[in-house]
Amino acid sequence: MTQTSINYARVLYGLSVSPESIKEAKEIFEKTPQLFPVLESPVVPVSQKEKAIKRIFEKKVADVICVLCRHHHAELLYEIFQAYQEYYNEQNQILNAELSYVVPPSKEQLEGIEAFLNKKYGAKAVAFTLKEEKSLVGGFVLRVKDQEFDYSLKGRINALQQKLIWR
Repeated sequence: MTQTSINYARVLYGLSVSPESIKEAKEIFEKTPQLFPVLESPVVPVSQKEKAIKRIFEKKVADVICVLCRHHHAELLYEIFQAYQEYYNEQNQILNAELSYVVPPSKEQLEGIEAFLNKKYGAKAVAFTLKEEKSLVGGFVLRVKDQEFDYSLKGRINALQQKLIWR
């Protein structure tokens, strides 16, 4: 992630752009893949890009995208959206966690994991990224910041195997 992306993300946050607006903008780009190449194109005049942007996006988001187009930084949009989400979560004490599982966790299990993480990291909330991973055999692996909590059957088998090898 570039410093430019981080700076634009902080501008979006400073303008009080909601995470919902950013999510909506990302969805628009995902649903209309032809839009992104147009914004990056040096052939399309900036004035035409700005007209289209202002018709499609919410005002604050549109203003930032227009600035990006004027400064030829449209290619940074996805990176900026990601940086915004990270910065928003950091400012609001929301912890990002990736949970890999074999069987999807129940609501109660997720609440228990969230309570554990809130206590351990002093967060107010946890934003989970759920990922099915059949190779774990059973259990789950939780990744938070630079730590990994491996409660999978595969991880336990590997740990046991390491103990046996080192004897």
